[in-house]
Amino acid sequence: MARDASLLLGAQQQAGAAVNPRGFAWKQLASSYVGPAAKKIVREHPSQTPRFPRVAFLAVTDRELALIRIRPGGLNGRLGEVLARVPRGDVASARVSPGVLRTNLTIGFTDGDTWEFEVSPLIRRPLVRVVRALGY
Repeated sequence: MARDASLLLGAQQQAGAAVNPRGFAWKQLASSYVGPAAKKIVREHPSQTPRFPRVAFLAVTDRELALIRIRPGGLNGRLGEVLARVPRGDVASARVSPGVLRTNLTIGFTDGDTWEFEVSPLIRRPLVRVVRALGY
């Protein structure tokens, strides 16, 4: 594992992955080429994912799922503050959807909320490890 949030979370990390907010790739594309059409697509995918600017770290321990801010410094940035913590018992589903331009991760909770993330398909493996660690 490249990053380890064990000390920050107070429990042994079982899996973790750097993630982008859902729609991140479309926002980048919209600002560069497409414009309003891509912005509309991004708005059609609402979720209750905690807000973070560009990249965060999703960590799984035996007790919880945590979303942690990654401090600036590129992909080698250090882990910062914990943005959200959810007990493992509140996770109802976790699914990785492959795509050509991005790989999506959707986590569903028992209260009906969802968190949605995306990464490059080139780094899909850590997402699969997170889903397996959650038991899905």
